[in-house]
Amino acid sequence: MKRRIVVAWSGVVLALAGCSAPVERTKGEEARQDGGWTASPRIKAIVRQGTGLVVRGDAPPGARVVLRGDQDAAYAAGTDASGRFELRVGAVPTAMLLTPEVQIGQFPASGPEQLILAGDGGDLAALLIEGGASRRLSPGPALDSVDGDGRGLLVSGRARPGARVAVSADGSVAVEAVADAEGRWTATLAGVGDRSADITVDGARFAYPGPAGGAGVGLIERSGAGWRLTRALSPSARQTSWFPDL
Repeated sequence: MKRRIVVAWSGVVLALAGCSAPVERTKGEEARQDGGWTASPRIKAIVRQGTGLVVRGDAPPGARVVLRGDQDAAYAAGTDASGRFELRVGAVPTAMLLTPEVQIGQFPASGPEQLILAGDGGDLAALLIEGGASRRLSPGPALDSVDGDGRGLLVSGRARPGARVAVSADGSVAVEAVADAEGRWTATLAGVGDRSADITVDGARFAYPGPAGGAGVGLIERSGAGWRLTRALSPSARQTSWFPDL
């Protein structure tokens, strides 16, 4: 009987040098931990050091944490007795999309988010969340990210905790968001479909370029004054995530 996978994530920052060796995994198997449920890796910080980055966080003690990218590229590190890990990614190319997973014994389990690193040296770092607002980890402007599914937009950013933030699209769809205790806010702009739009946050204007089409789906690319990724979630659903430049 398969054990249930418990997912937990935390906030992050930007980090270190050096690359870890690729790792093997048995496809289709879940990670297990005797006597209880298994937690996916919880990323706490991504910090720059030298010419590379290091990912810091926690997972079950004795587990192996892997960041897996395209073409079987993977970086791995073990957790200590307290469950902490430091995973060295090394120098970041123009853009990388990585899936965090945990391995206990021969059984791997992936978390629901993906980590995007983009820009010279990894100036953009964010967690992509299917069906939800992306969580930008690196510094950003008043607007951290825009996520669209063709029916509406989720916009997010950071402000002083408790601050009220005015958000609008094309000067018509207007909402107000309130920053939480961590200073993060999210607003829904319903009815803004698969198209470009001018997003305004407390008077600051950002030109959201809309989704990629055709060969652009699945690619991390420069679009407008920012980075964009449109990914297929299913044969009938896709999500665009756009991160304006700082």
